Amino acid sequence: MKPTGAGKKSGFKPIRTLMSENEEIAPMMRKVALISRLQQTYVNTIPAHLKSTSRIAAVEGTALIIAVANGAVATSLKQMLPRLLEKINENKKQEQEVTVIRVLVQPEYFGLDIEPKPVKRRLIPTTSMPVEILSQLTTTLRDSPLKETLKRIQTRRERTLTNSNKSTK
Repeated sequence: MKPTGAGKKSGFKPIRTLMSENEEIAPMMRKVALISRLQQTYVNTIPAHLKSTSRIAAVEGTALIIAVANGAVATSLKQMLPRLLEKINENKKQEQEVTVIRVLVQPEYFGLDIEPKPVKRRLIPTTSMPVEILSQLTTTLRDSPLKETLKRIQTRRERTLTNSNKSTK
């Protein structure tokens, strides 16, 4: 006795088949398949440390566009471009001829945090200079912008102290 459903084909087609049969979606599916094959060749050709920070982003005509996370990755990759171009073109499965490879730095493509991290500043408790020392410093200085500034600070302090004394009475 056969199990139920064995040997029967369902009337459903896989989504990939349905998409490839659609005239509007089929070209996109072919482009995705091409980029996928190029990506596989790319990953097999580059060193391990570049695999997570770069990938094939697009194919425009005969130009292959590779997106990288930062300038350091771009520099490393640019040194390998002749060998990479050779490897991609020797793979006979590729129906796309690649004559040039462009490298674009796109940190946001890799989900990297490009916002600068806020600097945590620690407030250092300060105590104001005692009035006597400020007064002594002001009198010892010769006429200068510093002396004028210190005089203004002294005047403001005296007003603040006078006002605070008035409010407490």
